[in-house]
Amino acid sequence: MIYLTFTLEILIMVGLPVSLWLIVRRWPGVTWGLIVAGMVTFVGSQTVHLPLNWALGLLGGGRGAALWPAPLVAAVAGLSAGVCEEGARYLVLRFWRREDRSWSQGVAFGLGHGGAESILIGVVAVSTFIQMIALRQMDLQTLGLGPDMLEQLQTQVEAFWSMPWGMPLLGGVERVFALTMQVAFSLLVVRSLRRNNVGWLAVAVLAHAVVDGVAVGLAQAGWPALGIEGVVLLFAIGAGGIILVLRRADTFAAPEGDDVSRETSA
Repeated sequence: MIYLTFTLEILIMVGLPVSLWLIVRRWPGVTWGLIVAGMVTFVGSQTVHLPLNWALGLLGGGRGAALWPAPLVAAVAGLSAGVCEEGARYLVLRFWRREDRSWSQGVAFGLGHGGAESILIGVVAVSTFIQMIALRQMDLQTLGLGPDMLEQLQTQVEAFWSMPWGMPLLGGVERVFALTMQVAFSLLVVRSLRRNNVGWLAVAVLAHAVVDGVAVGLAQAGWPALGIEGVVLLFAIGAGGIILVLRRADTFAAPEGDDVSRETSA
């Protein structure tokens, strides 16, 4: 059964964003270039985000911010993600994709950003799954590892194959939640640019920081994965509400003096 759930997890991680890209590509004003720009934005943000986390001690552990009290670690981790990802989103939309200011374009850009993240995580999941299948079918002693490393590897393999069969599906469900939130964050950044008000960028950064920070904090507090995903579900519902409210309220109407917006709507 676990083979089936891992396969479903990977299909969701890879298939869902691709399917959504094909759908939104049919919307007026949405191009493959815009979706790719969203993907590039995520990858570019990580070229800053990951080194920053390493410098802070959040990666590699045992130093820096990783030694601070758990609530502060969660706050720093959340802000690191929020500043890097929303900052990258703002810069790309401000200086590269200057013409993309509509609600549908914001959605497509967010799906490109979140879709790249989902697919990359899916690739890692595929690699891990294949590796665990191979390790399960071989005699680990033939790898020539030392006693400590051999014991550690055996423990990892046993833990992987003894997990509840439904656990892999949480990874796929989490990607659905994450895609929803990435779209909401993108729309907030688009609104910041459309209204020429960096306050909305700050809202996007803070919202992103809260989501990531709470997830990190709950994990450090020992919450089970199902409980953490339940909290993330609430954030995703809130993000869905933001998406709908921004759409219905027509908040992307161009303010007076917005040359870029007038050019786009012309």
